[in-house]
Amino acid sequence: MTNNLKLLTKDYFNKHPVKEYSAARLEYSMLLMPEVMDVVDAKLPQMSEMAAKRGIDIPDTTELMAKVEQEEDTGKLLRMLRQTQPPVVRKAVREKLLNREEAVLPEIQRMILKAFNDNTIENCVRFMTKCGTNCSDWIMQNYNDVREPYARSMLCLVLGFRANTDAIPFLMQQVDSFVKQFPDKSYEQGPLMALYEIRARFRTV
Repeated sequence: MTNNLKLLTKDYFNKHPVKEYSAARLEYSMLLMPEVMDVVDAKLPQMSEMAAKRGIDIPDTTELMAKVEQEEDTGKLLRMLRQTQPPVVRKAVREKLLNREEAVLPEIQRMILKAFNDNTIENCVRFMTKCGTNCSDWIMQNYNDVREPYARSMLCLVLGFRANTDAIPFLMQQVDSFVKQFPDKSYEQGPLMALYEIRARFRTV
């Protein structure tokens, strides 16, 4: 299994550079350091107050957060997962659904297969990265049925955090495939960031 790590050479990463700005890099950073978003959320009331004094309107999430806290209908929580919400609300919905993982994971998996909305895709990816079930096998088995290229790219990030080194050849293949199929996009950055994460998780030195 660990022999696959030998594929991740310095030369490989030199030939496949990480872009300074990409959706995959931003998502990777938030998955790797969720505490950064916690700090932002904690300062949001203060930031809103300061913005209001300057005539800048930042929506108050108090009412939305209360709605999430009171909602016990799993179906409605899943619908919230598909909606565009402020980050703090998105997180609250995911946390509530994570507590119902056994019931909602099959639906999350169905959602990612046909999702075209970036918000829905990112919420599903963050759920799969954090849930107790390791979704790596499911992703590998269903990857070709995922309709949206962005969703496939983001699912590679889940593999980076949850899969073992057996996923390395597959992820390298996805880097090449995205570059060839979508040269004007940055979809290859998803599997590339995943390779960085697997190397960090499994290297012994």
